Amino acid sequence: MADNPKVFISYSHDSPEHKQWVSELAAHLRRNGIDAILDQWDLGLGDDITRFMERGIVDADRVLVICTNKYVSKANANEGGVGYERMIVNAELVQNLGTDKFIPIIRQVSGKEKTPTFLGTRVYADFRKDSQFNIECEKLIHELHEMPIIDKPPLGKSPFPPVELDRQLVDIPEHVVSVSEAYKVATKLARAGDTLGWRQLIKRIRSPIFRSLVQWQQDELDKLEPKREEPFQIVDKAVEIISPLIVVALAGVESGREEFKDQRSLLDDLQYLARRNLAGFWVDIPRALGYVYHSLHGSLCLTTNQLDLAVSLIQVKISDVYTMEHYNLWEIPELMGWSKSISGTGGGNCVEGWKYLVNAFERWEWLSSIFGDESEEYRAALVAYYMALNIHELAASIALVQQEMSNTNDYTWFSPDPDKVPLMFMSENHDIYQRAITLLRSNPEAVIRLWTRLNVTHEQMRNSWGKWIRSCDNWLRNASISSSVSRLTCYQNVVHHQDFFKML
Repeated sequence: MADNPKVFISYSHDSPEHKQWVSELAAHLRRNGIDAILDQWDLGLGDDITRFMERGIVDADRVLVICTNKYVSKANANEGGVGYERMIVNAELVQNLGTDKFIPIIRQVSGKEKTPTFLGTRVYADFRKDSQFNIECEKLIHELHEMPIIDKPPLGKSPFPPVELDRQLVDIPEHVVSVSEAYKVATKLARAGDTLGWRQLIKRIRSPIFRSLVQWQQDELDKLEPKREEPFQIVDKAVEIISPLIVVALAGVESGREEFKDQRSLLDDLQYLARRNLAGFWVDIPRALGYVYHSLHGSLCLTTNQLDLAVSLIQVKISDVYTMEHYNLWEIPELMGWSKSISGTGGGNCVEGWKYLVNAFERWEWLSSIFGDESEEYRAALVAYYMALNIHELAASIALVQQEMSNTNDYTWFSPDPDKVPLMFMSENHDIYQRAITLLRSNPEAVIRLWTRLNVTHEQMRNSWGKWIRSCDNWLRNASISSSVSRLTCYQNVVHHQDFFKML
């Protein structure tokens, strides 16, 4: 950037006082070596206003967007000069994706939307308090001159010896004939860091798998009559067909390597299947597969100490196949255990959904390759994952109330919504539950991020936890689940009275 960076100032003429404040900010910037372009100085009688805005935004090194209630509303409504500037900004953003050219300056914003929607979630400078003007100006001047106030520390050497990659070429079969073979090849590719081979493996197994699913749908599924088979057997058939893709994705997660562990693309494939043909038994099958996949993915993440990775998957936006509205994965009942195709009931049944997952270890031999030979280890990981989802749901509830009722300090009245995160994980026996708690607590920093990433405090979580657990207890009692009450007591003995949070 030049010694005197050029900065265009975009604002709305709310009042004479606001225009004066913008002028003072621009003057302060110019005194500090920043070529601030402002209509009050640079736009004269007879000048073309639209030309001034176009050239100002395009030619400037940076653009300061002074956000007030009026500016935000005009920009979002596409009104007047502000609306026209918005169109120019959008064009610049399209041509320079990821650019940091536009800096929101928050001046007089009282509503929930601090910036126009076209600026999305960009980091802003907060000039709402006049008493902080000089401090915020100093930060802004450093930013515009590309001179950070705090220098980034140099990157040191790792204290651990480098992990040697297995650079042997991995032979990728032309036709992967079994789930175990797919898992072994994927594991070798991840160990070798062979991203090209990984993509080749996906290509070789993905197309045949989806052709098989479509063929199965046409030849068998569409011809089935209700009650002809146990619902879970139908889902098992779909899992059997797609299992090579599932184990490859899980092998990537298990590797823990950055280039392989993000396996959200399988959810995209399942969404495509969900939109393909809304008829008959097929309607609910893709969602049942999504339920299986994210549950196995999350359980493996807990086993491999990657809770953050599990959270990134449940926050994937999924479109409703009927309304096309988007929701987080964890907010969609059919993806959280209320699967009609598993339970065979009209509204789904989370008890049957949970049994389907818990008993899967005996039905799917390939799970032992991933979770070990003991079914208890698999079940403990599954419970730990749904514990984390339950904690995340409480944090999300608090965060939502903070947005809608910014002045409330009462965080003690929240109740879980079992349609989102079913509570059946609490019905597992005491030994499994204790293993699950130990597994979840093995990475306390990641657990704490379940709420801090949502701007919820430790105190808010702790204060609401007792009521939250009692609400879970009430739901399980009302659900008439055999022996779940005594098992929940074991759970309460561990986490009630804030014990869970004291150990973090």
